[in-house]
Amino acid sequence: MSIEHDLERGAHAKRLLDDTLLTEAFNLVRQALLDKWEASPLADVQGQKELRYQLHLLASVRANLELALSDGNMAADKLRHINRHPTPAEFSSAYR
Repeated sequence: MSIEHDLERGAHAKRLLDDTLLTEAFNLVRQALLDKWEASPLADVQGQKELRYQLHLLASVRANLELALSDGNMAADKLRHINRHPTPAEFSSAYR
């Protein structure tokens, strides 16, 4: 992917992760799954397994957003490095 693409995805991920409504939705869904898991009968191993899987998927969605944010931050650092002007000492040492 290009630096510009990573920058755009990172900015979008930041907006989503900073969105209070989305954060609330993640927290409510997570809590509902935990409540169902806690209330499930011990004998319902398959049901507990499915709830655990759903919790894992929810965490994976958040992790993917955080990865896009991290990639965007790395792209921004890379772009700053590309666009920065070397100091005179760096410039002269590059041509020795």
